[in-house]
Amino acid sequence: MKNRVYISLITSLLVIFFSSRALAQYTEFGGGLGMLSYTGDLNPKLRLRGWTPGLNAFYRMNVNNVVSVRLGLTAGKIKGDDQRAVDILGSNRDYSFDITLIEGSSVFEYYFLDYKHPHTNVYFSPYFFAGFGIFRTFGYDEAKADFSKLQPVIPFGVGIKQLVGKRYAVGLEFGLRKTFFDYLDSVSDGDITLKNYQYGNPESKDWYYFAGFSITYILYEIPCPFRYVPNRYEYN
Repeated sequence: MKNRVYISLITSLLVIFFSSRALAQYTEFGGGLGMLSYTGDLNPKLRLRGWTPGLNAFYRMNVNNVVSVRLGLTAGKIKGDDQRAVDILGSNRDYSFDITLIEGSSVFEYYFLDYKHPHTNVYFSPYFFAGFGIFRTFGYDEAKADFSKLQPVIPFGVGIKQLVGKRYAVGLEFGLRKTFFDYLDSVSDGDITLKNYQYGNPESKDWYYFAGFSITYILYEIPCPFRYVPNRYEYN
């Protein structure tokens, strides 16, 4: 059943990719650096400490001046611990984790300002994005990892993008990732005698986050108004 869900998600990403490509006025390639963090049983609240380096790469297709479709890869490490536990169970658990995560996603972006219009005086715009994705985790203790390491995710968030000349753009973005998974930190319900007091709330799923800076290269596609027909004209 899970394999069918993953195949359906991948198929949806491919359909969005090829259908949007035909509508795009121009496309963009980019990448950037950022930081990853998480919230879950070890870290119930998002904190300033605990962010770890990450990176991303993406391919963007512009459907029109305010709507885009973006395919992206995000990778980095996520970690957490019980050093600042919120209750006595967390203190007794005294657990920590450090894993690597790779995410593939497809999201729609909506830009609030028409900064791409040829006659505009505004060369930046805030935007909102949301879509679907799949992530894969690495680095768990295999003796305890009795769960699938491939999981669906819903990415969404906000950002701001600034054109730099005609060919480049820079951006800042903060994204949230809603998972349907409570073992990102390897802590949930289960046999506590095997999991070192890993008490957790299985009803509260884990989240992770990516905040970063990106640079984009814009590849314009110039349409030809006339169809080329070989040997259309003959000359004497």
